[in-house]
Amino acid sequence: MAANPIYWSGPLFAGFMYGIVYDPGVGVLAAFLVGVPLTVAAACLGKALEIGVILRFPQRSRGAMIGLMGWMGYASMMFFFLGVFVLPRVEQILQRVPGFFTLLPWPWLRLFLGGRPGGTYSLLSGIFACWVAATVTITGAVWFSVWGAQQGLSGNFARTDSRPSPGKAGIRFGKDPLYRKEFLWFIRDRSAIVQTILIPLTVAGVQVFNLRRLFSNAESAWNYLCGAGILFGTYFLWVLGPKSLSSEGTALWIALTWPRGLESLLKAKAWLWSMISNGVVALVLCYAAYQFPANLWQILLVGIGWFFFGRSMAEKTVTLVSVASQSGEAQPIPRGRQWAAQLGMLTFAIGILTQQWHIAVMGIVYSYVTAAAMWQNFRARLPYLYDPWSEKLPPAPTLMHAMVSISILVEAGAVVTGIFMAFAGRENIAIAQAMSYGICSGIVSICVANFLRGRNVLNREVWHWPAAVQPDGKPEPWWRADGPQLGKLPQLLFLGVAGGLALGLFAVSYLAILKHIPVTGEMIRKSQEQIAAIPYFRVSYFAMAVGFAPFAEEYLFRGLLFRSLDREWGGWRAVVGSAAFFAVYHPALSWPPVVLLGVANALLFKKTGRLAPAVALHMVYNAVVLS
Repeated sequence: MAANPIYWSGPLFAGFMYGIVYDPGVGVLAAFLVGVPLTVAAACLGKALEIGVILRFPQRSRGAMIGLMGWMGYASMMFFFLGVFVLPRVEQILQRVPGFFTLLPWPWLRLFLGGRPGGTYSLLSGIFACWVAATVTITGAVWFSVWGAQQGLSGNFARTDSRPSPGKAGIRFGKDPLYRKEFLWFIRDRSAIVQTILIPLTVAGVQVFNLRRLFSNAESAWNYLCGAGILFGTYFLWVLGPKSLSSEGTALWIALTWPRGLESLLKAKAWLWSMISNGVVALVLCYAAYQFPANLWQILLVGIGWFFFGRSMAEKTVTLVSVASQSGEAQPIPRGRQWAAQLGMLTFAIGILTQQWHIAVMGIVYSYVTAAAMWQNFRARLPYLYDPWSEKLPPAPTLMHAMVSISILVEAGAVVTGIFMAFAGRENIAIAQAMSYGICSGIVSICVANFLRGRNVLNREVWHWPAAVQPDGKPEPWWRADGPQLGKLPQLLFLGVAGGLALGLFAVSYLAILKHIPVTGEMIRKSQEQIAAIPYFRVSYFAMAVGFAPFAEEYLFRGLLFRSLDREWGGWRAVVGSAAFFAVYHPALSWPPVVLLGVANALLFKKTGRLAPAVALHMVYNAVVLS
């Protein structure tokens, strides 16, 4: 009772019931005279069952039984709150069952409230009945515990140590043996099934009940049904991660002595969780495909998107692992890490529910980059989990630094634009946007530079990439080097200008093609009409897009974000990831050329070793498109 404060609320139930039957004053008195003995009896009963499970059940089943007990307690507590909605349906079902239930002396609750056959109530009778029930329960719990201790430990140790059957031994999951190890742990440890399937499904089921109005309309359209499945899978993963990690307790940290290390083990766990969630969501998507065969290709796209989103969500929940204390209790997870793991958590589902595919793509990209940022910080913390006071921060700039800086620029720009419009009027929105972006981009860049300087990162180190050298010590030409080569700045700027002209002409051609497509052409026409109605829009937007945006965006997206992603992922994955994250901050119709712009600038920055050519390319590209 001292370790689990939920028991402290136990007497309140008896107080409420007696307060309803009698009066509030009697309810307060009953909370002490009735609620406390019944709470103690319930605690003794729970502990006696726990002792019996630990002593009498085989090792592999003990955790599962303890988990089932915890699940029954949670389910009973939830049923108390959901009973108002559930009991009428249960009553309809029981009406079809033969009436042998009427042979029992119902209702038992009247005995504990002091009910008499004539319909009256006696407080003393209720207190006496509760004291008798509490005494019998406590006595039986103590006797059962003593009897179980006298019987000794259960046998069956030989069976718990038996190896898996030859059929299971042949199961393989790729080239990584950790995947096979996690799968075998899952199917052999019965407590794992309870902790990672039953409890998260129950918690997610309660949330489904809370959102029952949304789910009641899910079968009316394919996007509602798929969106409901995505919401369920997302919440399932959010609950599954911490539950699964806490279920292993201190055994998880044995991996600190393994050759592969804890990072590989946690990555394998993220893979296992994502596979489990894929199975849960796949059932919903298959049902959606059965109900709406005409939308099969859209449902298939949702499934592909969930495959990537679910993997990133699982990797984020892995980073919420905490070390168990000496008493075995899990340490609380810092709020900052919980909020970071929630970034982009519902964006994908909202995009599916509203059939806004660009929002769904934004959710996938944002979740993936957030997972990489959390892993970058988590990897730096891993060696210090048992010594948090000696913990060292990851080397700056990190992905989290870049993402926070970009978010501040976007949010601050929106706020300052609103302030300018409040004074200048809505007709001057173009000038307000240009001024606010210019001011915010300058302030954010200066603040970020000062922040990084405090972490021993000079501004020159952000604008330059370390040069690659050959084995003989000579620098490699930038067009052949795996790493960057510092060349003459005028030549590199010319390269950026030429690249900007080429990509700008491609973007103009791309927009010309879109104008001949009925749907996109109508969208572009309406957008042009709105732009023509805004005074000074083209001049203000040109000044913002050519004079301010290239410097701030290249500094943040390439100098910080791409550099951090290259350290985390490396190769083409970092190039495409930074370009995709850059694109989601632009209108959806412009994504293809903007992604190419991000890819070109990332490669140009890494190959030339300077950020200035990327700025030049960005400026020329924007100038060509806007002209």
